[in-house]
Amino acid sequence: MLGCRGSLTAVRGSGCNHFFASITACWHSSGVSLLIGLCIVGTFGWPQSSYAKPSQEIYPSKPIVLSVGFSAGSTTDGTAREMARQLTESLGQQVVVVNREGAAGAISIGIVAKAKPDGYSLLWASGGFSVVPAYESKTAYDPVRDFAPISVFCYLPFVVVMHPAVPARDVKQFMAFARANPGKLTYGSTGIGGRFHLAIELMQSMAGIKMVHVPYRGTPSLTIDLLGGQIDLAMMPTSLVAPHIQSGKLRAIGVTSNQRSALLPGVPTISEAGLPGYDTSGWYGMLAPAGTPKNIIAILHQAFVKALEHPRTKALIAQEGGYPGGNTPEQFSSLIRGEVDKFTKLIKEAGLKNKQ
Repeated sequence: MLGCRGSLTAVRGSGCNHFFASITACWHSSGVSLLIGLCIVGTFGWPQSSYAKPSQEIYPSKPIVLSVGFSAGSTTDGTAREMARQLTESLGQQVVVVNREGAAGAISIGIVAKAKPDGYSLLWASGGFSVVPAYESKTAYDPVRDFAPISVFCYLPFVVVMHPAVPARDVKQFMAFARANPGKLTYGSTGIGGRFHLAIELMQSMAGIKMVHVPYRGTPSLTIDLLGGQIDLAMMPTSLVAPHIQSGKLRAIGVTSNQRSALLPGVPTISEAGLPGYDTSGWYGMLAPAGTPKNIIAILHQAFVKALEHPRTKALIAQEGGYPGGNTPEQFSSLIRGEVDKFTKLIKEAGLKNKQ
């Protein structure tokens, strides 16, 4: 005859395993006890272990959008499309480049800043990413707060070039002439508050010199006037003016980064040529919206760094006169913070802040 010892209520709060074990132990018949116990465990125990850890979605499981704030065919767009091709191959999902032009890239940046942080909406940014908020009073994004950096694609040194009529052949002679003739030299840039403008403002601040700024709407008109002698000097992308330097139409006195450009190996850095500590470069890099899970950032970073080793990627970077990135998300974040701080201070001291 079957009988039961103990109380069902007494074991209910001890968890499912203890509950079922207590039921099987309370019956007197050992044979029936074993049979019932096996049935209960077989029916309820195995599914419990199967569903205890729900499966996670494998990333990426659908196409990724890489947003670019400049037109198709631009250098920025070209670097983004090369990275998109490499990431598509590595990740096994299509990475689609979407051009969202306007406001010096700010429209594209603002859209990604507000996107869902799930790894499917990414930003391809250039150096202006951390400069614009320092100059503009109101922007649609905060470069530090709103993004999770992934890595830098490449660094792009600028080069300071002068018309041959300027009586200076190197950085030291240039600074000496500028100090002796304040306000006599003119320099061009592609717009007030832009990367080239602020790079020369930084040079003026560090060297204690003063020149007259002449803003242009773009590099074509600036280059024409520089070649014609209408302005004395400018800071330009190395790839754009290298042919003019080699032909003798322009004189290069220094590159702006902390290492020389592969396109102009004979041109020293401004820091080594007479202005120690001067260092500013353009860059391209990829970022995700703030809050993107760290495991997704890690997957993207690994694929990104792998892409930099591809011969086609290396050739593209060399063609632009740059050198590869590949830094960690933390290092990229530190770079952005440093640029925001540096240019915010410079703009404040020079009284350049846009009030609008």
